[in-house]
Amino acid sequence: MRSPGHVISHAICEFFRKTGVQVYRHPAPFFWIPVLLTAFSALGLLRWHEENRIWYLYSPTGAASHYEHAVANEFFDDRGGKFWLELAITAHDMGNLLRREYLDSIDELSQYLQFNFTVPCPSTIESSGNCSFDSLCSGSCNDNQVVPIFNLIYRNSSRRLHPNFRLTFPTMHLYNDEYYVGEHFAGVKLDPKTNLISDIKVIMLYYRTDRQNPAVDETLKRWENEMNTYTQNFKHPLLNISSTSDGIVSKEVRRNGFSCVPYFNISIVIVVLFIFATNWREHFTISHNAVMAILGIAGPLMAIGTTFGLLLLIGLPFNSITLVMPFLIIGVGCDDVFIIIHAHRKANKNSSLEDQMAHTMEEAGPSITVTSATNVLSFAIGILTPTPAISLFCLYTCVAVFIDFIYQLTFFVAAMVYEEKRQAAQKVRQSQKQQKYEVAAIQSANEEQSVAERTVQMKKHHNGIVSKYCRVLNWWQTRLALLLVLFCYWYVSYKGCASMEIKMDTANLVPKDSRLIGIKYIYEQFVWREGQLILVFVNAPPDVTTEDGQRDMFSLVDRFERLPFAMGRNSTSFWLRSFLSQSTLYVNSNQTFYNLLNSWMQDPENGGSRWNDMVRLRRQGQDVVGVQKFMFATGYSLGELAGWGARSQIQAVWRNVVKEYAAYNVTIFQPYSFYVDQLDSIAGNTASTVIVAALTMDLACFLMIPSMSSILSSTVAMISINIGVFGLLSMWGVNLDPISMCTTLMSIGFSVDFTAHISYHYYRNPISWTTDERLADALRNIGWPMLQAGFSTILCVSPLLIVDSYMILVFWKTIFLVTALGLAHGIIFLPALLLTVGRAQQQPSKKISEAGASDKTISDQKAPIEFAQITQVEEQPKKIDETPRPTRNSG
Repeated sequence: MRSPGHVISHAICEFFRKTGVQVYRHPAPFFWIPVLLTAFSALGLLRWHEENRIWYLYSPTGAASHYEHAVANEFFDDRGGKFWLELAITAHDMGNLLRREYLDSIDELSQYLQFNFTVPCPSTIESSGNCSFDSLCSGSCNDNQVVPIFNLIYRNSSRRLHPNFRLTFPTMHLYNDEYYVGEHFAGVKLDPKTNLISDIKVIMLYYRTDRQNPAVDETLKRWENEMNTYTQNFKHPLLNISSTSDGIVSKEVRRNGFSCVPYFNISIVIVVLFIFATNWREHFTISHNAVMAILGIAGPLMAIGTTFGLLLLIGLPFNSITLVMPFLIIGVGCDDVFIIIHAHRKANKNSSLEDQMAHTMEEAGPSITVTSATNVLSFAIGILTPTPAISLFCLYTCVAVFIDFIYQLTFFVAAMVYEEKRQAAQKVRQSQKQQKYEVAAIQSANEEQSVAERTVQMKKHHNGIVSKYCRVLNWWQTRLALLLVLFCYWYVSYKGCASMEIKMDTANLVPKDSRLIGIKYIYEQFVWREGQLILVFVNAPPDVTTEDGQRDMFSLVDRFERLPFAMGRNSTSFWLRSFLSQSTLYVNSNQTFYNLLNSWMQDPENGGSRWNDMVRLRRQGQDVVGVQKFMFATGYSLGELAGWGARSQIQAVWRNVVKEYAAYNVTIFQPYSFYVDQLDSIAGNTASTVIVAALTMDLACFLMIPSMSSILSSTVAMISINIGVFGLLSMWGVNLDPISMCTTLMSIGFSVDFTAHISYHYYRNPISWTTDERLADALRNIGWPMLQAGFSTILCVSPLLIVDSYMILVFWKTIFLVTALGLAHGIIFLPALLLTVGRAQQQPSKKISEAGASDKTISDQKAPIEFAQITQVEEQPKKIDETPRPTRNSG
């Protein structure tokens, strides 16, 4: 009984053979339908929509951070979403900002940017038609007021030492009130005698609000752009300023992706010239070779355009990371071009063009199908990953690979038919008589050629350089040496994999010349080391009028104040502590606890009003009957451990604490939780994706290459290639992050290409041949196109080396490694493995007979089979034989 794989493989061969006939007889639809589809897909540009928000793109869709942010948005009633912009101020000499002229300048700058830095806006927002941030802001808009308050006290030495004004860190004290300054001041030093702030290296200003409605949203975007321009052009004798915001980061991420676009044209020219140079043959004229090179690149370009157009047309967003995809498709498409041209070149030139196209499709179609199917499946698995950026990249690439596969076997083959007909017609017009004479002479010579002469040619053919190379590989000394080299390679690769660091660095998503790199340095060296706030939301609080309720809430706050990296009680802002300490000022027997709380929160003189943004009261008519929900904030400092690893650890601890208070529906919030969740999930997602992708690749190979030895050999080679890619990438300075996860999927798919081609052609040869003959024939059929494909792919992405971007360089490094290692395995290691497995499978009697056989015997065994092929084509030049080819393995 034939295996399913054999049936599928045989059916694919027959399908492409018949398809070749149809393409020859009806080339117009095969040529024009892809062209018209590409033109139609241009309508997708009308629905152009970009998605470059990194907090959304690079965090898992089901991560806890999405729920936590939703809770925070609901609490603050962030209508239309959150807007934020942060400004870092340093001295030119990175010295102390508490010097009089420096601090006064910062105070003035803070007031100017808050109240006087305006942009045009609708009169519905501001009657004057010019809006400052103060007029656009809703909710708590006095974040930066700690700076002028601090300056007012610090500039007067008597106030600075007054017991009612304590400029401590991370909280300063004004009478009975506290102001957390750890978020605004970094690089802080304390006077050892007074424990007061004596040195500040960085002052942060924050501009945070919600977008409220479309008019405010548009005005905020305008204000953000103007602020960005202002900070870029800021000239001051004392100060430097750097800004960052969601919009600025998105623009830099977009610029990073588009940085590779100018070099795409260079890649196209390089690949066209490479196709032209490497496909030069005596029967190819210069014009014919040039046309084939241009048509070869046209299919992938059309596939790229069709992919972008159709996916945009159905409403999918565009992301700048997908701009790497065209370079991959050019490489994949050119691989197919080399295989098709090579298959066409091997066709009998004395047969009809219809027979030649049938042979071309029968030879090239199944091989291209194997590699295209594995690439499509590899990226299709990546679509299922929960990280939107990875999923979107894989979706675009998966669709592009599939469309390119269709276009190359329709558009390019039809274009080849037109070109061959044009060449034939041109020759007829130039020398019709001479052509007839030459054809007749060739046919006569073919008819007179004896079987013996063909046998001599076959013998010479099988004694060529490829056969000699295979015999050298078959020596046990060679295979032993290769095994030792392979063990060393595996050891180095394993060490690299083991040392690969899981790291999420937003700087890797922007160009190296981005101004965000500078503010990243300030954050890592100062801001994140000194103090950040963690917000804790209690969405179902107990009755805080009771001692038990108050005790539980103080216990919750105390837990956070004692956690690792916590800055303690001095950094906590908790309304209940302040209220209970000041409630004695509001003693009134006629007021309930909650009404008293309400009166306190409306009193600006005693500081109660500043807690309004942290408490949501429950009301019945005019009376306050309870606390609906509230929040508190406490500081944490990472110190010398500032980095994503420490953030991941402390975030896990926070989430474990809130689980203990599930009865009160407690959640946490900190702005970087999106990225930390990505960091926590990437290792598991990468491992599961790699395993599923590898198993899928094996299944695809099993269905296309129904030979267990070939499948096992391909699997071993594929695993070896990918271990090498991951390990060497790690040693090349690449971390495990969303970018490298994309390239992981890419390397899995591409690694199959090199091994599947060899295994497929090795399997198709008759089992009656010796292993080195089967291998030699496979290398002759696919070896040169593989080398062409490998070098063209490297040349295609080589212009990306000019781009100074981590993301672009990771893609280049991955493609280079998977191509170099793929060629090494496909041309050296996999053939040696196939020879070893083939020798083990040979019968003892066959081994003895082969050991004593001469080259003539081998040639005689093969010559009648190949002679039958040739004579069959010559005797029936106008008819396509629908029976299986006798030289291929029948199962």
